[in-house]
Amino acid sequence: MKRYLVIARIGDNSLHPNWLENGTPNFDLFLSYFGDTDDKFRDDATYYEKVKGGKWPIVHQLISNNWSLISQYEAVWIPDDDILADANTINKMFSLFEGFDLALAQPALTMNSYFSHSSLLCQPDSVLRYSNFVEVMVPIFSKSALEHLKQSMGQSPSGWGLDALWPHLIDNPKHNKIAVIDAAAVIHTRPVGGELYKLNPELSPEKDALHLQSLYPQFNISRRHGPNKFKVYSQVSQSSTHSGRLASIRGKLQRVIAKHKAKSRPKYPNN
Repeated sequence: MKRYLVIARIGDNSLHPNWLENGTPNFDLFLSYFGDTDDKFRDDATYYEKVKGGKWPIVHQLISNNWSLISQYEAVWIPDDDILADANTINKMFSLFEGFDLALAQPALTMNSYFSHSSLLCQPDSVLRYSNFVEVMVPIFSKSALEHLKQSMGQSPSGWGLDALWPHLIDNPKHNKIAVIDAAAVIHTRPVGGELYKLNPELSPEKDALHLQSLYPQFNISRRHGPNKFKVYSQVSQSSTHSGRLASIRGKLQRVIAKHKAKSRPKYPNN
């Protein structure tokens, strides 16, 4: 058993084989296949299942049914299957995650990625940015955070609202438990949300977000709510550390610059 675990809901065009290349993985791989071909990709996996359904309801079921196994891992990454990365990148991501004693994080996205939030694009010279937001596309959880958050994964079939909810549920008074890891960036290779809604047309993101809000009335989980908007509390770079108001201003400027740069870059694989 490795120290870390990657759990992925995958289809026939999954990019997970790349995750095992260019290095010896420091992680095991639990593949949950939603396609039609029996045993497809089974040989790639440490653990394997074949089951239909959307990402988060099945991930919730998988974790609940296998908690005695999954709880033996120090950290768990749950990426979409259109994320391109190699073993060295993922190894580094896990090492930084545990080294900085994080509870919840994600790897940044490269500039040629399809993206929803420009704040999550990779920043040059940055190791990581302590923030208040992690996207449901590529979250990493510590063992204790996963135990605390796993129930919520079954409460929004589309995943909408989870990324705004999770930071409220993390004990993070010093703003040093949630981060975007720039030093281990990955590529998001497809437009956001396409295959999920195509294969699961019954999904209603807006309805899911409203339902999730009703389950947690003590929190305002609207992305438009000021405290939920992306913030950088502090940043660890290759040469220095920024914190407080300077980090916040720097984070806002980085978001604007990243969005401008990303718009001028061809998206994967046309680059």
